[in-house]
Amino acid sequence: MRHLTTITGKSNAESFVAYLLTQNIPTHVEPTSDANEWDVWIRDEDKLELAKKEYQQFAASPEDARYDHAIDHAKAIIREKKQKSIEYQKNTSYAIPRSRVSPNMFGGSLPPLTLTLIIVCVILSLASEFTHATGEFGGSIVKQLLFVDLESYQGTGDPAASIKQGEVWRIFTPAFLHGDPLHLLFNMLSLASLGRLIERLEGIGRFAFMVFLIAMVSHLLQGLMPVKWYGSPNFVGISGVVFGLLGYIATKTNLRPDLGIYLPSQVYLMTGLILVFGFTTSTKGFALANLAHVGGLVAGIVIGFVMSDRRFDVR
Repeated sequence: MRHLTTITGKSNAESFVAYLLTQNIPTHVEPTSDANEWDVWIRDEDKLELAKKEYQQFAASPEDARYDHAIDHAKAIIREKKQKSIEYQKNTSYAIPRSRVSPNMFGGSLPPLTLTLIIVCVILSLASEFTHATGEFGGSIVKQLLFVDLESYQGTGDPAASIKQGEVWRIFTPAFLHGDPLHLLFNMLSLASLGRLIERLEGIGRFAFMVFLIAMVSHLLQGLMPVKWYGSPNFVGISGVVFGLLGYIATKTNLRPDLGIYLPSQVYLMTGLILVFGFTTSTKGFALANLAHVGGLVAGIVIGFVMSDRRFDVR
C-alpha cells in the first residue's frame, strides 16, 4: 500500500476515491491530525502511477462532471462485491477454515500508542513488583495507581473515596499494574495483537479515544459495584481494555465484511471460557476482575456499532 496524496475536505476525498473505485483502483482513506484533511493510500502498487495521473486531473478540475455521480456508482460496486462475496462464501468449501486475520495483526512493528501502553504496563508492573512491593518506591506506585487508596477504603468503606478527593487518574491507572508475570504476559500479548490491528485500522486518535472510554467504563463498573455483585476496587490489569478491543473488532468486522478481516472462532471460544471461569471460580480463591471484563466487552461492542458507519474506507 502506497501513499498517494492528502486531500482537503471530506466531500472532495469521497468524490475522488469513489471515482478511483469506478476505475478499479482500490484505496484506503484515513483522517489526518487535521480533521479536514484525508490521506489517500493506493492498495495496489501497480496502479499507483495511474492513480497519480487521475489525481492530477482531479486536482485541476474537481468539479468535472465525471465526479458528480462517482459516489453512487462506487456504492453500487461495493454492494455488488459484497453480495458476490456472500454468495461465494455460502457455496465454497474452504480448504483452510474461514478464520483468518489481517496479515498485520501478528506481524510487523507495533504502532506508537500500542507500544507505549505495553512499555508503561511492563515498567510499572515490574517497578511495583507486581503490586507486592515492600520498598518505598514500589509501594508508592501501588498506593497511587490503584482504583482507591486501600487505607482510605478500609477506613471509609467507600470504593470511590480517592476519586472523590480529586484523584481521577485512578479511574484509568489500575490498567498499568499486574498481579504476576503470567498475568502481564497474557495481557501484553493480547494487547499487542489487538492494538496493532485496531490502531492501524482506525488511526491513533480514534484508538486512544477507544482505550480511554473502555478503561473508564470497565474500571468504574469493577470498582464501584458491591462485592456481592462481583465488584471490588482492589483490581489490576489491562484486561478490561483488551476485552473491549476484542468486542470492538468482533463487532466491526461482522458489520463490515468488506474489511476482509475475520477473527478465528477460537478467539470467541476462549473469551467465553474466560468469562465463565471467572464467574464460576470467584468464590474459590480466584480473583479475576469479572465486571471489568464484562464492562469492557460491552463497551467495545457498543463502540463497534457506533463507529462502523463512521469509518470512511472505500474499497
